[in-house]
Amino acid sequence: MTERPPTLVRIRPKGLQRLLLKLPAYLYRGPLASLLAWRCVVLLTTIGRKTNLPRRTALSAMRVDDRFIVFAGLAGIRADWYRNILANPEIIVRYGHRCWRARAQVVLDPAQRRAFMERMATYSRRCGPPRPTRPLLRLLRIFDYDAEIAFALAHAEELPVVEIVPHTALPRC
Repeated sequence: MTERPPTLVRIRPKGLQRLLLKLPAYLYRGPLASLLAWRCVVLLTTIGRKTNLPRRTALSAMRVDDRFIVFAGLAGIRADWYRNILANPEIIVRYGHRCWRARAQVVLDPAQRRAFMERMATYSRRCGPPRPTRPLLRLLRIFDYDAEIAFALAHAEELPVVEIVPHTALPRC
């Protein structure tokens, strides 16, 4: 196993795309929480590296046994949630109506990052925006889910991948 930290750098989304990508974090309540979990979305609460305040982010995740794998594909190593995890790996994960305290660990092995991304490419067919909406999102240049998966596969060894290991269930979310 060769350890090498991820290096992927991308320009962060702006404008309408940024707004739409932040929307699920605000909608992750009530029946929508179950719907988002069904679409492979988890809600992470990290601690801000500068402010020490809680920061919530909704991310596409892959469930592997008793843990989750998340990818920082849209902003790479510049993603705020990723930099917060590097500063403080203790987080809270919400998946539907269940919450856990968890520890986030960056996957340092490029081969393991590639293996996780290849697995996610197959897993992602049932995740993300519903299939009928994808052409419209692509046409409006809001978000091209399939192109993002292809980009992540092409850059899988540099892509920041985080393994989230829940350790304590929380009674309420």
